[in-house]
Amino acid sequence: MGDVLTIEAIKAGDLDSEARTAWQAFRNARPELASPYFDLRYVLAASQVAPRAGVAVIRRADELVGFLPFQRRGGLIQPIAAPLTDYHGLVAKPGVEIDLSAVVSALGARRFRFAGLVGGCGQVQGEGRAAMIADLSDGFEGWLQQRRAAGHGDFLRDKRRRLRQLEAKYGKVTFTLEKRAAEVLDLVLNVKRGQMLRTGQHDIFSVRWTQALLRRLTNSTEAGFGLKFAVLRAGDKIVAAEVGLRSGDSYHLWFPIYDPDYAKYSPGALMTMASLEALAEAGVKRVDFGPEGESYKRFFADPMGRVLEGEVRGEPGPLRALTYAAMEAAPPVLRRATRRLDRRLDRITACEPELPGRVGAIMKNVALIGCRHRGLTVGAGLGLAALGVALAAK
Repeated sequence: MGDVLTIEAIKAGDLDSEARTAWQAFRNARPELASPYFDLRYVLAASQVAPRAGVAVIRRADELVGFLPFQRRGGLIQPIAAPLTDYHGLVAKPGVEIDLSAVVSALGARRFRFAGLVGGCGQVQGEGRAAMIADLSDGFEGWLQQRRAAGHGDFLRDKRRRLRQLEAKYGKVTFTLEKRAAEVLDLVLNVKRGQMLRTGQHDIFSVRWTQALLRRLTNSTEAGFGLKFAVLRAGDKIVAAEVGLRSGDSYHLWFPIYDPDYAKYSPGALMTMASLEALAEAGVKRVDFGPEGESYKRFFADPMGRVLEGEVRGEPGPLRALTYAAMEAAPPVLRRATRRLDRRLDRITACEPELPGRVGAIMKNVALIGCRHRGLTVGAGLGLAALGVALAAK
């Protein structure tokens, strides 16, 4: 009986002092939970704006052993504030293994889908990627020595050369790292929305709550927590900017932009190097670039730990069990296509809590795909839309 889990879903704001103290103790004891997304202050902010957000409070016997922040979308649960929350998972007591499928079932959900699962999830299978971390524990000069030792000296010299060229043509290059720069947030959001439109991705900032979360984090008055805004200017022109999230001595690079007219000068890389120097001076020890994938990350960061993309299922009924078995028996090419569609639908479902909103977003995305892929027939487009609507309703 001592192994039986008791799981209660509550609002994050209803966590009592005992639970909040335990959350902080669990996080402090587990280095893999250093990301700002595991800071209770982030979860509290997200819970105030993300639709149908909650926290699963997990006990074994009478002992509090863990938490899972989540948001509910019908029979699906997702990380709280998905798709904005890059890292997610259990905040659990060290040494305690918690069966996530039992948590999913106890929450009355069919599936828990995730893209960056970390922390206390050794039993979960999924597609793994390395988390790319810049180590600033020895300061900025220590980081420079690390990069040279890793064979990136030519990269650093090239960026110094480009900085001189940028200044020579456009005037003095300046950098700031500040809080509460609402105009910078507006600029980043406008550029990101344009990028998503051009690339056929769902506009995650087309709904009010995603923008509301960023503005709430912007206005945070908590010491050592909240959004920071990196801005690189050449003369009076903003050539690169980035929104980042800080929690104590950990920092996550979140939404970068740069002006493509200045691409030959690598403004994004120049801004990142300036950010690392400023963050080191501010006492940050760890800067997270997110999961591996983009090749530029290896110039700045090293792989430290892994995150998983996939899903955990609750106890399925007979019909759903047959559906899962058929999907797993499908040819690899079909499984890969389904995963790609799932990623697209995850973004839509996260942003749109109601089925009518999801259907409208899916139809809009199919239209965008049709514009980008002129060979897509009407029948194929309608079939893709019907499949998307069916999957979104699961």
